[in-house]
Amino acid sequence: MRLKLNQADRIRKNLRRRGIPLLEVMIFLPLVTTLAFSQVKENQVLASHPVEFSAFAQIRYTSYSDSNPDTFSLRRVRLAFSAAVLSNLDFKVQLEQTKSISLIEAYLNFNLSRWAQLRAGQFKIPFSYENLRGSSELDFINRSTVVETLCPGRDIGSQGRDIGALVRISASFFEAAFGLFNGSGINRLDNDDAKDKAFRLTINLSRGMTVGGSWYEGKWPDNLNSSRQRRRQGLEAQWRPGSLLLSAEYIKAFDYDREARGWLIQAVFSWYQGKIQPVCRYESVDLNRALKNDEEEIITYGLNFHLAPRTKIQLNHEVHRPKGGEKKNIFIVQWQIGF
Repeated sequence: MRLKLNQADRIRKNLRRRGIPLLEVMIFLPLVTTLAFSQVKENQVLASHPVEFSAFAQIRYTSYSDSNPDTFSLRRVRLAFSAAVLSNLDFKVQLEQTKSISLIEAYLNFNLSRWAQLRAGQFKIPFSYENLRGSSELDFINRSTVVETLCPGRDIGSQGRDIGALVRISASFFEAAFGLFNGSGINRLDNDDAKDKAFRLTINLSRGMTVGGSWYEGKWPDNLNSSRQRRRQGLEAQWRPGSLLLSAEYIKAFDYDREARGWLIQAVFSWYQGKIQPVCRYESVDLNRALKNDEEEIITYGLNFHLAPRTKIQLNHEVHRPKGGEKKNIFIVQWQIGF
């Protein structure tokens, strides 16, 4: 670099002695500019991997058997980007853009070793197999009512996410995660000094069979009474015999004024290398065991047509049977496109 600048200086002085200032400007200025930019490029700090972008959109049509109007809707439009800043440090940011731009996820991963990881930011609470699956990876159009109403982070309308930190330990036969969270949901500050606690453990019993359990304890995010209890317990199992995936979950909820529970079992069969998938799910949920006729059964069946890794068409028929109430049918068609 020093040699290049000396050469440029000699050219400039030679031009000045010859009385050619215009030519000096035309030659010397681009030369110095090029050398300066080359020096800046040499000093750039680059991430260990390029930034990766991903996005998907879900457009659906819903038809109801009751008085609700049939409608088209834009369910999700999400953009995410991630990168590895260092060999053991990476980050991810995800935005939702349906009604307005909002932050869904933003977290850092610090890989302590091959089997230990520290995560901090806004992300999914380690609870429930279905809760932790991405919205673009679901086998059904809607998540189960059991998970949507009882899973921590979803019971307060925060899509299963919260702000906090966790440690994850994984090996060939198990995975465990323990985290501390505000308990207030996404994009919200905590309203008390206590932190909600979450723990999830899964064990691979054999090839294709996994069982696990989750536990969550904290307080409802209520500024007027932050001492209201909020506790969740969950069990889960997945079995993959060949092209069939069977999964089941059970969630029990204890709150300051109620006890609730729900369970589900579902089957997904993959044909033609997973391009066509018949699906079926049965679930039962009781949101308040102290009340009579508060139970509801939901049966969902349908077909998935995978056109590309993140592009698919899904057809679902949901049958809602509330105890002591009127049966309701919901037909849903969803087209997802993504990369």
